[in-house]
Amino acid sequence: MADNVCPHCGYVNLKRAVFCFECGTALEQNKPIKGMKPRHQTDLDDTIEIDVKDTDPQLGIPPSIQELADAKATKELAAQYHDFLKCLRCGIDNLPTADVCQRCGAALMVPDENYGLRLLVSARSSVGQVRSNNEDNVGIWARSGVILALVADGMGGAAAGEEASRLAKEAVQADFTGALRGSEILQELTEEEVQQKLRDALHHANEAVLDKISQDKSYQGMGTTATMAFVRGNRIIVAHIGDSRAYLIDGEHGWVHQITDDHSFVEVLVASGHITREQASIHPMRSVLYRALGQVDAVEADLYTQYLKAGDCLVLCSDGLTRHLEGDEIGEIVKRVGDPEAISQELIDLANVRGGEDNISVVVVKAVSDESTVPLEKLVVINIEDERPPKSADNLFQTAQFGSFDLDQILGDEDPSET
Repeated sequence: MADNVCPHCGYVNLKRAVFCFECGTALEQNKPIKGMKPRHQTDLDDTIEIDVKDTDPQLGIPPSIQELADAKATKELAAQYHDFLKCLRCGIDNLPTADVCQRCGAALMVPDENYGLRLLVSARSSVGQVRSNNEDNVGIWARSGVILALVADGMGGAAAGEEASRLAKEAVQADFTGALRGSEILQELTEEEVQQKLRDALHHANEAVLDKISQDKSYQGMGTTATMAFVRGNRIIVAHIGDSRAYLIDGEHGWVHQITDDHSFVEVLVASGHITREQASIHPMRSVLYRALGQVDAVEADLYTQYLKAGDCLVLCSDGLTRHLEGDEIGEIVKRVGDPEAISQELIDLANVRGGEDNISVVVVKAVSDESTVPLEKLVVINIEDERPPKSADNLFQTAQFGSFDLDQILGDEDPSET
C-alpha cells in the first residue's frame, strides 16, 4: 500500500488517508475532484478549515485548544496516556466530552433522537509494570452521535508490535474519516453496509501491516489484534480479530456478556475440553494466536451485533487487562463506578496493582438517558379523529386546520351578522 506525505508536517500517511494522521492537514492526493462525487458524498468540502470562533454558538463552545495541548503534552510524557476523541469529519483531536469539533464545528457527542441515548466515552492505555514500551493502540472517533472505537494489541517485538498496532489504527481512521470516506452518512448506512465497512477497514489494516513487512524485513513476524466497535443509536456492531475482547455490561442487572471469542490456541483447547479455563490462564502458549492482522493475505473478521439501552456499558480491552481481571470483576467496577473516565482508570489501576505483566488498554462506551430527547417508543400516537373539533361558526378557524369544509354549510343561507 503506497504512502502519501503530508505537505505540512511531512508525516507519511497511508494511501487512503484523507487527512494527515499527525496534524490533520487535508492531503492533496485524496482531495475530491471538482464535479465528481462518490456514492453518498455530500457537498461538504473535505478541505474546509473552520476557525473555532466561527462555529455555531448554538452547538456549544468547543473545548479550549490550550487545554487540549496541555493534555497532549501529558500524554506524550506519561507511561499511561488518555487518548483523545477524533472528529470523523476532519480527523482532529478533541476532548472526549466534546459536543462539537474544535476545528470544523462538526457535531460529535450529541444524543440520538430516535432512542433518547447519549454516549459517553473514555480510552486509556498503560505500558504496565513489566514492559518498557507500549505496543497497544486505542482509538475513539465520533460524528453526529455515532461512535467508532478500537483496541489494537501489537506483537512481534517492541518496535514491531508498536508499529503494527499503529498501522491498524491509522488504517481504520483512513477508512472512516472525511466525507470522501462516508463520514457524513454514517447515520444513513444500513447495518449490512456498516458491517462491510468494518470488514474493509480491517482488510486495509491487514494490507498495511503486510506491506510494511515486505518493505522492511526487520519487521518480519509482527502483527496485531484489532477489536473495533461501531455504536449507533441502540445498536453495537463489533468486528474482531485476535484476543483483545469486547464486553457488554447490563446497566440494570449487572450481567456481563463477553461478546467476542479469542482467536488463540488455548481458547481452542478450552472450547474442545482439553484444558480448563484455569489451566489456560497459565498455559505457555496462552498468547499465541491463530488469527491476527499481518499473518496472511486474507484474514476474516468475526462480526457481532448487540442491542444497547440506557445504563449499559461497552468495554473493549487488550489481554493485558484480562490477564489480571475476570469478566465479573470488570462488570463489578463498571456497575459501581459509573463514569467512563473513572471506569477506565480503575480497571487499569487494578491490573497494574496485580502485576501489570503486559500493556493494558481499555475503551469504555456508556449509554445514558438524555432528557432533551424523547425516544420513539415513548411517543404516543393520537388519533386525529379524537382531536377534531366540532364544525361551527364559532370554531371556523380550528375547523379549517383539519380539512376542507363548505363555508355555506357552516354559515347557512343567512349572514351571521344579521341574526
